[in-house]
Amino acid sequence: MKINLNKKTKKAISIYVAALIILYLVIYILPKVTDVFETTQVLEPGNIKLAYDTTGYFIKEESVGIASDTGDIDYLVEVGTAVKRGHELVAVKAEKDAGDKTPRFSEYTERLKGYDGLYKEYDAPISGIFGLTIDGYEDYLTPEKMDKVKRDTVEDLSYDTAELERKSVIKGEPIYKITWDDSWYILCWVDQKTAETYTEGRSVILELPEGDVKAKIQSIKKEKDSNDYRIIFYLNVYYEALAESRAEDMSIVTSDNEGLIVDNKCIIEKEGVKGVYVVDKNGDYNFTPIKVIAYDDKQSVIEDVTFYDEEGYQVYTVDVYDEVLKNPKGALEEDLEAEKEAKQEE
Repeated sequence: MKINLNKKTKKAISIYVAALIILYLVIYILPKVTDVFETTQVLEPGNIKLAYDTTGYFIKEESVGIASDTGDIDYLVEVGTAVKRGHELVAVKAEKDAGDKTPRFSEYTERLKGYDGLYKEYDAPISGIFGLTIDGYEDYLTPEKMDKVKRDTVEDLSYDTAELERKSVIKGEPIYKITWDDSWYILCWVDQKTAETYTEGRSVILELPEGDVKAKIQSIKKEKDSNDYRIIFYLNVYYEALAESRAEDMSIVTSDNEGLIVDNKCIIEKEGVKGVYVVDKNGDYNFTPIKVIAYDDKQSVIEDVTFYDEEGYQVYTVDVYDEVLKNPKGALEEDLEAEKEAKQEE
């Protein structure tokens, strides 16, 4: 059945629909474009953290203990204990008639065939951290081989670990691991843009699952088959999960600085000096030199009150809650034109 609406009803419906459209624009669209109408920015304290998220592969020197007898085992040190070379780690009470028993953990020991880091002694073969887990890659992710480790290989590997703690062992089984902790490495890959901001020898902070550690960039090399770069970090600091870690999500923090935050579009260069145009209480704007501490694609963190220039002179700069122009190009043109006219009148 067709419903006929009078003109008054049709008009009311049209007004209602128009109101809904306007309400939608106000709620969803206007906030996204208001920046177009804002001409200034108020400087407030903040920080800029420059970090790159990636996967880090732990490169370590490790020794794996192998049971030379079948029998009951006692652990003489706790997991995570730092031990010196020669320290007694475990004691195995050998069975007199053990017979032929098939060693367990073959999945892991198969990977370690030929590894010169296998030891049948129950004393620590090297100084380091005592652990009771292995993953079978102790012979692959080593300092001697880290330059040849292939990205496709390490990304496809499974890093499941075997828990070695038990009441009895069979001859030939892995029973402990010692991880040398005086120096170790982390290998990762980053994109070209990120790599270009790094330099060998630079110190960075690595944010790892069990805490932050300081590291030094040992090497930066471009991969032959891609635009990515291989980065190796050198570390000689304590990390609680060193012995257990192999592949971990991490962030490479190259900068974490506090100061006043300003949009990059507010910054302009005048006669070789970077600065912003500060608006005073009379509505006039004045060029003020700044010192950029750090920046990303959108914002910069800058010094406040004063800073020292390259020649060692103290320069007065912006302060908290100063109001600066967001689009200073026009102000710069006016400024330069006024200076030009002033020189002509002299």
